[in-house]
Amino acid sequence: MIGQTNRWHLLPLVLLLMLTSMVSVQVAASARNDVVILVRSLGYGAGIHHFKNYVLRGQAKSHVIAKKSFYDALQALNRLEKSPEINPEYQPAIAAIKTMLKAYDAGLERVAQLRSKGWRLEDIDRSVTVDDSAAIAALEQLRTRWQWSDLEEIEYQLGYGKGIHNFKNYVLRQQERYHTLALENFLAVESLIVNRFNTARLDDEQREALQKVGRVIQSYRNYLGLIGRLHAMQRSERQIDLAVKINDGPALAGLALLTR
Repeated sequence: MIGQTNRWHLLPLVLLLMLTSMVSVQVAASARNDVVILVRSLGYGAGIHHFKNYVLRGQAKSHVIAKKSFYDALQALNRLEKSPEINPEYQPAIAAIKTMLKAYDAGLERVAQLRSKGWRLEDIDRSVTVDDSAAIAALEQLRTRWQWSDLEEIEYQLGYGKGIHNFKNYVLRQQERYHTLALENFLAVESLIVNRFNTARLDDEQREALQKVGRVIQSYRNYLGLIGRLHAMQRSERQIDLAVKINDGPALAGLALLTR
């Protein structure tokens, strides 16, 4: 009887421990999810992608998408900054990414002003160039906290400081290092896609979505050589951008389906 009474007395403690464990899991999942949101908001089809497109093309939709994406990224950083999951050692990384975001956000307005004044595209790009080195390293540091799936790694390899970012910089700046970096990123994505085909149980819809992503990325990789040749022919950045313009819709839709 005494043993039964003790067990009943322990029940609230057991429930409290279970609740604490559940909350810890949710916090961990939330912090990890905010890093996913950060990568997506900055990356392929979002912030930096459309910032570079706005520099190149001046389309209002790219301004709007980039602005919204930078806001989403900042909100994710604010949540990470307050998360008990994030150790103090990560705070400088969060601060570095915030600094970068503010610079790009201000750059959007400067691009609009300079385009209205008729500045040359290369001069506009030079005027809004941001030193990404600290923020790229900071994002890598944040991601070391967790393990990532092939699909999450694909998004990362295409995003900020990686594939599409380097591709657009190669169009704008003619520097060979961007060719090398973009090629490495695209090859990494293609390897991840092959691994996904070989190891995951995919239905027909998922296989088709993955194939669409692969085809678009192969187009980007193939165009790297053309960019180099057009630079050698002294074509303008605008002419090069038109020559290597790719429809990202199938790849973005495929990634959305696969990560749903």
